[in-house]
Amino acid sequence: MNRLESPEEQEQIDFLHRLLMESNSTEHQTTGENLRNRSDILYQLGVAYLRNEEPLKAREYLEEAEKIADEFQDSSFHAEVLYALGDSYYQQRQFNAAIAYYQKYLTISQQLQNHRGEIAALFELGNAYLYLRQFTQAATFYQQCLEIEQQIGDRYSSASTYHQLGRVAQNLREFEEARRYYQQALAIKIEFDARHSLASTYHQLGYVAQDLQEFEEARRNYQQALALKIEFGDRFSSASTYHHLGMLVYELREFEEARRYYQQALAIKIEFGDRYSQATTCQSLGMLAYELGEFEEARCYYQQALAIYIEFSDRYEQARIHENLGIFAQGLGEFEEARRNYQQALAIYIEYGDRYEQARVHHNLGTVAQRLREFEEARCNYQQALVIYIEYGDRNSQASTYYNLGRVAQELREFEEARRNYKQALAINIEFGDRNSQALTYQELGRVAQELQEFEEARRYYQQALAIDIEFSDRYSSASTYHHLGMVAQELQEFEESRRNYQQALAINIEFSDRYSQAITYHALGMLAEAEENYPEARVYLQTALEIYVEYKEEYWGAMARKVLERLPGDGVIRQA
Repeated sequence: MNRLESPEEQEQIDFLHRLLMESNSTEHQTTGENLRNRSDILYQLGVAYLRNEEPLKAREYLEEAEKIADEFQDSSFHAEVLYALGDSYYQQRQFNAAIAYYQKYLTISQQLQNHRGEIAALFELGNAYLYLRQFTQAATFYQQCLEIEQQIGDRYSSASTYHQLGRVAQNLREFEEARRYYQQALAIKIEFDARHSLASTYHQLGYVAQDLQEFEEARRNYQQALALKIEFGDRFSSASTYHHLGMLVYELREFEEARRYYQQALAIKIEFGDRYSQATTCQSLGMLAYELGEFEEARCYYQQALAIYIEFSDRYEQARIHENLGIFAQGLGEFEEARRNYQQALAIYIEYGDRYEQARVHHNLGTVAQRLREFEEARCNYQQALVIYIEYGDRNSQASTYYNLGRVAQELREFEEARRNYKQALAINIEFGDRNSQALTYQELGRVAQELQEFEEARRYYQQALAIDIEFSDRYSSASTYHHLGMVAQELQEFEESRRNYQQALAINIEFSDRYSQAITYHALGMLAEAEENYPEARVYLQTALEIYVEYKEEYWGAMARKVLERLPGDGVIRQA
């Protein structure tokens, strides 16, 4: 990112360049004093360019300063140059190179018993390992940093270290531990009235609350962070909080509000030339566009994000884009394309040892295999996902995976296995108060009971599903439940009850213009009329179903409808659609 230079910064750089030119004059350049002065000017130029986010220019001067410093026995100055060289690589996200320089700086600081230098080195080493997702190493350096801060009584600096330990815990999904660290950081910042730096900790507390599904708490923290950033005119940092507010309202399905926040974030990132973090917001805008059915716009955003991550050689974030491209392709029915993207994402997550993200990709690979009717492949992926979700104690994600394992077992007609999985999913749905997921699971338990000829049990499950559909005014989902209640009543020879349920299902499907589901219910009403020996009515319903099947090129159910029409008594002729 090339930040806009302030006039004062440019004046300082120009002044240092003039001093450097003077030090290059032949009459002075070989004296020891001049070389020391020259190395100091080179160092200051390097630091000035670092402040201006120009790491390549900075390194040009710092490397020359380091060569000169190496000739003298001024370890303290040599250490400062090494630290700045580490920063130059850090700004370019070349973290391994940065680590090498921070380690050299740490060694010299320890030799000089420079505790402040040790703190700075340990903190930056922690940051570099955090970005490399080597969380154990990061935590080790932060803890060493904290020990020295406590030893010398530097409470103020320890706030930043507690904050970073919070980030490590958050990445390890130890959310309560993360919250404790952030609250320790917050208390110290409040004690020292460090109002501007409070913003970053409120922001992270918002992020933790969001991870814990505490959405109102998350919103309060993000808004406190944003208010402080606005108060201090910190437009650059406010982009991150706008982005996270977008993520929050996206989860709450407030999509237009999410778009506004994302666009505010993106505009600021473009204004400051922050290409790398533009990718994150492009990715989120892609997810939003996909959710709203704006598929070409979604693809465009994903490709922009992927191009930036490739430009910055960020393999880990490329995995996230491949995962989203997989979701995108899956939504469009391009299952092999989806599988390719998921497998690319999985390979990178394995490379980085990120078990939790692997679980989500295994789950998605399971859904692709399930859609392709590769049920054993689906089961294998779901089971791999489940093992990891159990390992991380992610009960909510376990529920979704148990549910899908139930669907696979049901397709394979392993009904007792299906029931076991659905009941495990249901228990977790109830534990989390997830009423919508409960409705879906009750309906599937009803279908299993129906397959096992346990019709009263099936009816109880369907009625529980219907009660939740009505509670949430989910008319569309209730159509399927009414249809299945009709099927159960028909099996129990309760024909009037069956007809009432089918007609309620049909009315809703007509209301929502769901032609295909209308055909299924017309077909069922036709079969019911045949059972009651009302053949003219049966013919009307079945003929209507057949016409829709032909419209949808549904050969199997079309053939079934024709077969029944042909066996109906009377002189009726099957109309050709």
